[in-house]
Amino acid sequence: MATSDLSAGAVAGFCCADRRAAPTIRAAEFDRLFGSEGQSGDSALSAIARRVDPGLPPDLDLFSFLCSDLLHHITQQLDVHPGQLLADLGCGRGGPGLWLAGHTRAALIGIDFSAVAIAQARHRATPLPVTAAFAVADLSSLPLADQCVDRVVSLDALQYAPDHVAAAHQALRILKPSGRLVLTGWHPHTPGDERLAPRHRHTDWTRVLRTAGFTDAHCASAPAWDAAYQGIYRTALTLHAEPGSAFAGLQGEARRRLPTAHLLRRVAVTAGRG
Repeated sequence: MATSDLSAGAVAGFCCADRRAAPTIRAAEFDRLFGSEGQSGDSALSAIARRVDPGLPPDLDLFSFLCSDLLHHITQQLDVHPGQLLADLGCGRGGPGLWLAGHTRAALIGIDFSAVAIAQARHRATPLPVTAAFAVADLSSLPLADQCVDRVVSLDALQYAPDHVAAAHQALRILKPSGRLVLTGWHPHTPGDERLAPRHRHTDWTRVLRTAGFTDAHCASAPAWDAAYQGIYRTALTLHAEPGSAFAGLQGEARRRLPTAHLLRRVAVTAGRG
């Protein structure tokens, strides 16, 4: 039940018209990636994640490195109540946001810089009993009014914002007082480790959120989350993939990232707006 009318009072200023002025190189890369998946069915990542963790919900479409234990942690930390409004920043095809909204009876707003992903999210939301709207926009310029959402989730997405603090401040801006954000990402085991890609060498999401103005920011991690992340890459490399397919793309990513994956710690950071 995708809709652009999520109650005028709650989301005044939200516009389902796409607001990305021009595709960035990063957005174009993700347009190609999402385009290789098609509109329906599980993503390549979902199919492999279920091999690694059969406990993942069958109605959850993934485009981030989730396992059932991490999903449970996110759900528990968000504490979304029926009728509340959840914003999924970097929503991709809409999978986890739609799942969270559906299982908590909340409404959903999804934002992503990939026009292809947003088109797929709208398509996937249409038959679901979830009130949802989606828009193409950068995380540094959200098309949402101040203090209009109850909860914010961002799964492995804020890392792609050019300015992490600015993107986090936008998330803070749209949260109502006493609202809560949960994001996932990675921290280096050793800050400054030059073996890592530059965007991961000094990442500290707790510090980013505190700098942006969030309160009570705290970080969680678990061995199972690291095992699932690395296991998805290892499993991908054991499968046959047609050239140019989404599976082939995931295998290429695995070859690039698996050699340094052990240098990173999978994290979930929760923070609030006072």
